[in-house]
Amino acid sequence: MGPVQAISTGLRKTLVYSGRATRSEFWWFAPVALVFPMLAITQLNWQNAEILGIWQLFVVMVASVPLLSAMSRRLQDTGEEGRQAFYPFMPLITLWLGYQMMYWLGLVLLTSSGFGILFLGLFALVLVAIVLLVGFISSALIAANVIGMMLVASDPQSNRFGAPELGVTP
Repeated sequence: MGPVQAISTGLRKTLVYSGRATRSEFWWFAPVALVFPMLAITQLNWQNAEILGIWQLFVVMVASVPLLSAMSRRLQDTGEEGRQAFYPFMPLITLWLGYQMMYWLGLVLLTSSGFGILFLGLFALVLVAIVLLVGFISSALIAANVIGMMLVASDPQSNRFGAPELGVTP
């Protein structure tokens, strides 16, 4: 499948999570599909992320729908579960949660008085940072595993997600 056909197929199947997508179809479409979330990230006003952070994360996830559907079909083409396509987005969610925790804990620390509360707040801040670091590293490793699964050749036989496209060789 060529680039023009892959891009048109990917855009046409934006909301289709069933079926299969060949390696060429996915890898020609993925750079185009990455444009939507990247535009969403760059165009959002991140100065107000403390208050509207959940909405900004939601906008980025909605902009990622074409990429998620293509990833899901690509994973199913290799015989894997399509829902694993959501795993590479775990680091973004982890970072957002961490940012929110750090921001609100920082506000508590700035407005608190007393040495005991300050010490407890600093301890909580350090604990949150450690948990976030471990969470981010583990979710990044899981995301790398999913990306590796998308590099595998197509399943040449019919699998539980359907038959391979006609004329496609693994």
